[in-house]
Amino acid sequence: MSLFKQFTHVSITVTDVAKAREFYSDTLGFQEIARPAFNFPGIWYSLGGDLQLHIILNDQLVRPAVEREKIEARYPHFALWTDDCDETAAKITALGLPTRDVISGPTGLRQVFVKDPDGVTIELNFPASEVAEGQETESFSGAAR
Repeated sequence: MSLFKQFTHVSITVTDVAKAREFYSDTLGFQEIARPAFNFPGIWYSLGGDLQLHIILNDQLVRPAVEREKIEARYPHFALWTDDCDETAAKITALGLPTRDVISGPTGLRQVFVKDPDGVTIELNFPASEVAEGQETESFSGAAR
């Protein structure tokens, strides 16, 4: 039995709070919520229920280019569910951010992986019925086929 009742928040670091706000608020449509007056910049978002995303400025942490650009499902990431796959994927693609759109062989879910402006990986999950033409399918090992 777990000692914990619930998962409360995910915290990520960014090098530019304004770019993060544009991505998470405008592109993904996250709802910004009040944040305590910490001695460093950041943003808090509600992700539904009691789950929150905490954005924290750390302008000293710049990820290597390969980590900012390469999308690998085994990199640290968080996943979100959305019901409108095509609209969400189109908005993200229009920004020119690195994305990877696949069908997971083991789960059957359509997954769009995207990097935020600082290279944080976000996995967007959709019902498998929303399959794009020419969709890539991933096997259990993570290799595309």
